[in-house]
Amino acid sequence: MKSTEIIEALRQKLALPGGRHLYGVLSGYAALGAFAAKLRQARTTDGIPFPGPVNVNRGILDAIPDDEFRELAENEAKRPEPTAAHVARAFERFLRERLAGGGILVLSNLEMLFAYQIELNLLRSMAADEQRILLLLPGRRSRGRVVMFHEANGGDYTLPTNLIADNHLWEVRE
Repeated sequence: MKSTEIIEALRQKLALPGGRHLYGVLSGYAALGAFAAKLRQARTTDGIPFPGPVNVNRGILDAIPDDEFRELAENEAKRPEPTAAHVARAFERFLRERLAGGGILVLSNLEMLFAYQIELNLLRSMAADEQRILLLLPGRRSRGRVVMFHEANGGDYTLPTNLIADNHLWEVRE
């Protein structure tokens, strides 16, 4: 779909008062950047401008104090599980803080979530009623799955099948 078609479909979905409000846009990094720029120029059905994307990686890193981060980095090779658990807690804190303002939260740069295999169902459970989340995902549909980071060599990351409803997930093709 073209960016304008996706934005219009998103506007219609956001106008619904209740239910699940987790959405996703798929494409390569460059196309996602262009989509985010077009989204910033658009307005919701309430006349409010769409917000710019928030960098999840940066949010997670900012949520971990420097001294804890140094310790985690030093011990990660020996004990990766505590680091992953710490990243998961930092992500949850970050997400709760960002959703407190209401409206729609646009998230980009989710690489750390995949690298540390963080459970993504938190996104689904928190994106309901007044809490709305749009994920800008560097990926594409392939054989009934969403393959993440398709532009990079190596790594086999996929989006969990039931995370985002199929009619809430669009792929930019311009």
